[in-house]
Amino acid sequence: MTGGTDCSGFTMQVYKHFGYSIPRTSGAQASGAGKQVSLSSLKAGDLIFYKKGGVVNHVALYIGGGKVVHASTPKSGIKISTYNYRTPYMARRVIN
Repeated sequence: MTGGTDCSGFTMQVYKHFGYSIPRTSGAQASGAGKQVSLSSLKAGDLIFYKKGGVVNHVALYIGGGKVVHASTPKSGIKISTYNYRTPYMARRVIN
């Protein structure tokens, strides 16, 4: 279970735990958290964003090895998936 958190709430809380402040929603994180990086240069800790209907609607935290951790659904909870389980739209790096 996700304990009531959604994808962007999850990434925001992970970053907060380590002393970083990022926006609350996935759309705001995509436009204002850190700097954009290419999907070919991902590092652990990067945020990966996904779109649906032309709008950013999901964010996951890259953990290395082609994997992300994310708040999936209330039923499946926090889980690890391949970073391309959906088509990634863009990535941002908050921690240099």
